[in-house]
Amino acid sequence: MTHNLPSTDSPKVDQAGHPTELDDNFFTITLDWRRWWTILPEIVALACAGALPVIVSANVVARYTNWFQIPWAEDVVKVLFLWTVFLGGAIAVKYGAHVRMAIVSDRMGTSGGGALWHGVIRLSPLVAGVLLLVLGMRLVEISMRRELPSLEITVGYFMSIVPISGALMILYVARDFWIGRRRQHGSERAG
Repeated sequence: MTHNLPSTDSPKVDQAGHPTELDDNFFTITLDWRRWWTILPEIVALACAGALPVIVSANVVARYTNWFQIPWAEDVVKVLFLWTVFLGGAIAVKYGAHVRMAIVSDRMGTSGGGALWHGVIRLSPLVAGVLLLVLGMRLVEISMRRELPSLEITVGYFMSIVPISGALMILYVARDFWIGRRRQHGSERAG
């Protein structure tokens, strides 16, 4: 009896260690743990997402048993969820896993209107990143006047993830554009 095991071939990566071809499954992307600073957003998002169910479960047990109290749990859960969502958005841009209209883009092809559509899809995270950066900085400024009651920490520090995620999105779109331009120039020289 033979079993169909997944391929153990290592994925193709560029000089920066980023995958050059993405598999259809987002969860098969390998992370380079030796260069941990390149995956810092993934590490922080994973820590936030991992802490969420632990804190929520502990708070539920505390609330229904009266064994102990966790007065800060709701505020921390809000902050962790905020960080998970915004870092997740930036990470999705990094790996090209953001939502797009694949039904339309797959049928349009890569020439003419299809090329224009693909360009719009590739640059749309840039617009989102600029909006998050600009409006997020204003949000941080406004949030500096408020405090989380149970933690007695200014909300603006936690809201800083909004402009940070916008900056990361801009960085990832610029990186993809730069890599695409280098490949295009490389193929022109080879041809």
